[in-house]
Amino acid sequence: MKQLSLALLALLLLSGCAAREQEAAPPGPPAQAVQPAEQPQEPGGEEPPEETEAERIAIPDFEMTMLDDETASLSDFQGKKVLLNFWATWCGPCVGEMPAFQQLSEEYPDELVILAVNCGEDEKTVRRFAEDNGYTFPIVLDADGTIQALFGGVTSLPTTVILDEEGYAVTARTGAADADTMYELYKTELNIQETSG
Repeated sequence: MKQLSLALLALLLLSGCAAREQEAAPPGPPAQAVQPAEQPQEPGGEEPPEETEAERIAIPDFEMTMLDDETASLSDFQGKKVLLNFWATWCGPCVGEMPAFQQLSEEYPDELVILAVNCGEDEKTVRRFAEDNGYTFPIVLDADGTIQALFGGVTSLPTTVILDEEGYAVTARTGAADADTMYELYKTELNIQETSG
């Protein structure tokens, strides 16, 4: 049953910009449609990235190694919303949306965990990138693709999966617009409430 759930999630994730050496996946049968009129547009008139609403898909627990050499399990973050983002330093849209992750992690540390899963790069490259940009949200190393494989093999970057407080995937997205646009989109998808003070 877990494999079927992950296969379904993988189908949701196979649209968007292709990974560095792969062709874009041909369009498959449409998932639940997103109404473009409700989505803000990226400067220049481009459409924002494609989003698919998932039906609360259970994600099995897994261990991960962070850039700070700590290890964690996905279950360690239950009780908070999790934004799980698959990215690489060579991916322009990935890099372009990262300031949104930094802003979200600073503004909502008690409600949200950002887990930026680097796909296939060595620790030195990822560490230099994070330090050069001042990113302090958790970065996960997945040089061998183990975590990507759990999601049916992530072929498009960036890919973002939002998990609710119980660890269920509720939204999947491929592609990204500029950081300001993505900040607003993620804030809406995460249903983060403004706090006074």
